[in-house]
Amino acid sequence: MQNGQMIRINEVFTSIDGEINTFGQGRFTTFIRFSGCNLDCSYCDTKYAQVLGHGKLMSVDQIVQKVKDLGCKKITITGGEPLIQKEGFDELTKKLWHQGFYISVETNGTIKPEGYGIGCWIVDYKLPSSGYYHKMKDENFVDLNSGHYVKFVIADKKDYVMAKFVMDHLKYLGCQAKFAFSPMIEIGGDDGNGYKV
Repeated sequence: MQNGQMIRINEVFTSIDGEINTFGQGRFTTFIRFSGCNLDCSYCDTKYAQVLGHGKLMSVDQIVQKVKDLGCKKITITGGEPLIQKEGFDELTKKLWHQGFYISVETNGTIKPEGYGIGCWIVDYKLPSSGYYHKMKDENFVDLNSGHYVKFVIADKKDYVMAKFVMDHLKYLGCQAKFAFSPMIEIGGDDGNGYKV
């Protein structure tokens, strides 16, 4: 019998990390993708991970063992939104950190990024094109230090102008994070077979 928290996981896999993070892009990384999200952004590239009921229910110990078996010391926890399963998230990050893993977490900015042993938070600031700009709160960003990132997905000029304003505003409030602008580009036709990057 497994002890500890159970977490709904969409997938665990190793790939090359293309996201901004303190540990560097282009490194092999084990991704732990949580199921469930409290948003439904217009440009989401992982719609399959949004539903909490999808994916596999795994114990923290099972996830840690799977990560060990994959043999990569760099971990990226993503979703969905990992922080909606906070108790399991906290137990998992604590165990991974104590076993010497380097952890970065991608989160959507609606929940204050707090956790144990996190080397790098990548916190999205949702802009108007996402449909969730109204859910952003300064207090979820102002305590981020220089080891973390605030990420803006830019879909159009309105997003770009807003991102510049928000960046200056957060800096004024004391946010010390690095800022990253990520363009959203649609590739493909109107036949529903396109994708967003």
